[in-house]
Amino acid sequence: MAKSADDAKDTPKKAAATSGKAKASQLSRSGDPSKRATAEAATQAAEAKQRHKAKAQRVGNPPWFVPVMLALMIIGLVWVVTFYITGQQYPVPSWGMWNLGIGFAFILAGFAMTTRWK
Repeated sequence: MAKSADDAKDTPKKAAATSGKAKASQLSRSGDPSKRATAEAATQAAEAKQRHKAKAQRVGNPPWFVPVMLALMIIGLVWVVTFYITGQQYPVPSWGMWNLGIGFAFILAGFAMTTRWK
């Protein structure tokens, strides 16, 4: 079976990695303490390098989170204040007292978002 060009490129790298692991394994089982210590140090260095390469988890919120949270709270506040100042006619006259519920829903949604803020 013929190897593709991609497989041919990967083969030497894989072989080198495999032979390095096999050699380190043989040295770690060696009766010579200096060889064993060298093999263990090389193994620990390789593991540390792999840990260092691991991507750190992102801590925090996306950039849109805080503006949306604040906007929801402000919209709710403006909705309730508008309802009271206009003598219960606006923002939506046909909803009547439900305007208070809508305003407080916006406010509560903003406050709910504050629990996820990091």
